[in-house]
Amino acid sequence: MIKKSFLKVYRHFGRSDIQKAIEFYALFGGYEKFVAFEKDISYNIMHILQNYHTIEQKLHNRYDLLLSAFATGDRKVENTIKKSSVKESIGYQHFKDLVASHILIQEISREKPPKKTHPKQKLKKELRHYKIQHKARFAIPFMRFWYRYIYPSKELIEKKRFDVVVEFILQDLDNYVSLTFEELCNELLQEKFPNTKSVGSYWDRKVELDILFELENERLIVGECKWKNSKICKKTLTSLQKKAAIAGFTPSLYALFSKSSFSNELLKNKNKNILLFDLEDFKEWSEEKVYKKKEKKPYSFEF
Repeated sequence: MIKKSFLKVYRHFGRSDIQKAIEFYALFGGYEKFVAFEKDISYNIMHILQNYHTIEQKLHNRYDLLLSAFATGDRKVENTIKKSSVKESIGYQHFKDLVASHILIQEISREKPPKKTHPKQKLKKELRHYKIQHKARFAIPFMRFWYRYIYPSKELIEKKRFDVVVEFILQDLDNYVSLTFEELCNELLQEKFPNTKSVGSYWDRKVELDILFELENERLIVGECKWKNSKICKKTLTSLQKKAAIAGFTPSLYALFSKSSFSNELLKNKNKNILLFDLEDFKEWSEEKVYKKKEKKPYSFEF
């Protein structure tokens, strides 16, 4: 549950500053007491770079290389251990240590093993050697930020090339924030559908889904989360429907989450199986009093 930790950041912003709050949380969550919330992101990144050695001494972990691999890769455990160049047996032990120390959180795959249609059937070669992989995410957003951008930039920081590091981070910001947005979307949807059997993202050897909720009565919700500066159009919905079909799912509901709203075609869609959420929905988490509630129509899902 990350809503509680997100609210520690959001309370520093006005209700309408939800985008800024999400970006600050993705970068600096868990590091709030050192953040100048009245300043912009560039200022705060620069402050971190200028105080690199002080922060590095506090964060230094003997598993730095493995943490950096998790912060920059696909987060699949086996793939990440191989990428980190750590001996496999040692890497798995280090991973267990990081989970036990609450630096990483393991995400268990919900993929089902390939099935044989009859006992004597031989699976295809690629399936016989295929291994289902779990994923991991950082418990504290700032740790992911540090090991994705700051730790790998040590040489530039030592040379005081702070401007280069800041520019790289800002150019990659939307891509970086998208995972945090996905986590927040999962939490928001869980509030709307509290009686769920399982929640979270889904991945298998063919496809990945940002959201897969298993509801009561065998009903499913699949969802897509887009943190980008353009409206979501019907193409995204069609892509989501195709991915669900590839995964073998027949969803009852499709949920789309957008940073920048939706095309008129989606907004005018009267299909009750399509749920649309944008940043207005996250403003409901604000402690600031609402003076005029935004009308939700023509959204498909009203609450």
